[in-house]
Amino acid sequence: MEDAKKLIIELFSELAKIHGLNKSVGAVYAILYLSDKPLTISDVMEELKISKGNVSMSLKKLEDLGFVKKVWIKGERKNYYEAVDGFISMKDIARKKYYLINKTYDQLKKLENNDEKMKKNIEQLYRMKKISERILELFDELERDQDIKTT
Repeated sequence: MEDAKKLIIELFSELAKIHGLNKSVGAVYAILYLSDKPLTISDVMEELKISKGNVSMSLKKLEDLGFVKKVWIKGERKNYYEAVDGFISMKDIARKKYYLINKTYDQLKKLENNDEKMKKNIEQLYRMKKISERILELFDELERDQDIKTT
């Protein structure tokens, strides 16, 4: 089990790096992902042998991203955390990028700037928006195909 656990921690650490996050963010997620019960900051610190500050910052980042949530445990005063399925999946990232691009594009279109450089930037954002939409459609198609194969 320990070897498998190490491999999973390394996997999530490397996935975090690929997406511009600190390796410890991935490692913290992995520990929560592998646990069958919610964990405290101290539990994660002990498991990974990293500082409280590092665990706290990683948990905050994971919470902000929606991959970890706090869990209330009756009679306990400490904060407990558990993993939410789908850590930094490609579709999650594509969706977040799409919403950011779309929001900025919509805001820029409302400004109706006459600057030629800005018009070109808005055109580029429009192309990015369309590509992002298509990527999300492809993910949906892949999920539907996978659902068909598993049923």
